[in-house]
Amino acid sequence: MKHPNLDISAVKSRLRFDKRMLLYFVFIGFSSLMWFFNKLGDETNATIHYPVTFINLPMQKVVVNDLPDNLDLSVQGRGFDILRYKMGKMPEPVVINLSRLNHILAKESTMEFHLGTSALFEEIKSQLPANLGLSMIQPDTIYFVFSNYSEKRVPVRPVLELYFDSQCRIDGEITVTPSEVTVNGPDLLLDTLQAVYTKRIVARKVTRDITRNVDLQPIDGIALIHRKVKVDVPVSKFTEAVATVPISVVGEADSAAVRLMPNEVTIRYWVSTNDYARINHTDFKVEADARQIESMMGMQLPVTVSVQPANVYNVSVEPQIVNFVLEPR
Repeated sequence: MKHPNLDISAVKSRLRFDKRMLLYFVFIGFSSLMWFFNKLGDETNATIHYPVTFINLPMQKVVVNDLPDNLDLSVQGRGFDILRYKMGKMPEPVVINLSRLNHILAKESTMEFHLGTSALFEEIKSQLPANLGLSMIQPDTIYFVFSNYSEKRVPVRPVLELYFDSQCRIDGEITVTPSEVTVNGPDLLLDTLQAVYTKRIVARKVTRDITRNVDLQPIDGIALIHRKVKVDVPVSKFTEAVATVPISVVGEADSAAVRLMPNEVTIRYWVSTNDYARINHTDFKVEADARQIESMMGMQLPVTVSVQPANVYNVSVEPQIVNFVLEPR
């Protein structure tokens, strides 16, 4: 039984039309492909990126600007050959030999030089595949900026990121061995180089001395003779100590003496457990300056710690202000 809505003749006609369209597009595609392959066999012009490298640069000089990594070459050849280049692996670079220019480039006065690529035409052409012809090179000029190459001694600075345990801290001088290193490079860079730095040293909950062999940070354009240095960081546990120190009066007038009340103060300070027994009150000096009397409100003077040992920290004085009376001489 026929389906009332199905027109068999219309379906067959549609199928015949779709087959004809499919054959038509297959024919068009095949024709286009044949035309494309035919054109690839024709001679054509193209611009290609070609890698380049420079050799025999002058001794005792260094190029400080960026030289091109590629040249744009206008070439002629069969389409197949150009397509093979563009879709294939990167070719070996064209080598530009500067030895014939060393009589100019090596002169001390030559700090800048420009080289026209037209002078390199035959040299570059001879290095291209035989099936590619060369008509033009871009850029038309290659610029060289030189700097003399020399050496210099510079100090080494450690880079530290240290987190100390409770009551611990650096106790003394951080040392770097060697403390200076020799570097080589262009004068333009060495003139502004003041120091080289270690790679960052990170330590947490530090309670004891740190000794590390650490690499130096690389510097673009500069060669480091030493690659590693030793960094020593002395660390001690600290404790609070207290000393009672008399106050010295300075700047007294000839007509009157200054009597302080009180005449001594309490000094609190932090000192390493290694140095605790070596520090006493005579290592401190506390002063009140009588020349400040006229500028002070009331009969009081501030006191300051004028002398203290180098190996103590967080020094505080109590009281910070004392009363005084003037007594005729």
